[in-house]
Amino acid sequence: MGKDKVDLRILKTRKAIKEAFLTLVQTKGYERITIQDIADEAMINRNTFYLHYVDKPDLMENLSQESMEKLNVCFNLDIKDEEIHAIDKEMFISSLSELFKAIEADIVFFRTMLSQNDQSNFSTYLKEALKDFILSGIGDDYHNQKMKVGLEYIISGLVGVICMWILDPEHLIVEEVIEHLSEIHFNNVLDLLKKI
Repeated sequence: MGKDKVDLRILKTRKAIKEAFLTLVQTKGYERITIQDIADEAMINRNTFYLHYVDKPDLMENLSQESMEKLNVCFNLDIKDEEIHAIDKEMFISSLSELFKAIEADIVFFRTMLSQNDQSNFSTYLKEALKDFILSGIGDDYHNQKMKVGLEYIISGLVGVICMWILDPEHLIVEEVIEHLSEIHFNNVLDLLKKI
């Protein structure tokens, strides 16, 4: 029973640190935040902060990894290397739906990190994480130059759309965004542009 109390206390403290960090990033910007600022906002002392994180970059890294692990589930399609080309529209839409749901569940973190004019380099971190998730199903095909260029194009576009949606969710309905992405993915982009 004592262990459960300790675990719950740790979870509450980390949650308070995360919320304090996000509030401060929104008001002061990532670069101007100090550990003391985070401790004050979370109503803990600096030593308590250091029991959980080494420094501000370590906090950022931990929060980013935690969020990326939640996104990883969206791409866990259990597809073998030879089946990667067999992903159909339904699987694609399902993965994107899960991705957007996971982001929406942690929307304050994603909105805060992606609205910092890349001071925190989070969009690059997100691109690399998404690329790693997708590559885990591709295997050796990634060494192909066409695959590298295509994947970079797809991931950069996807992260751009995620940023658009996060920063303007009232005007971008998730289901419509996913449908547009599916159309783009499974059709010729030039043909789609001609329809506009």
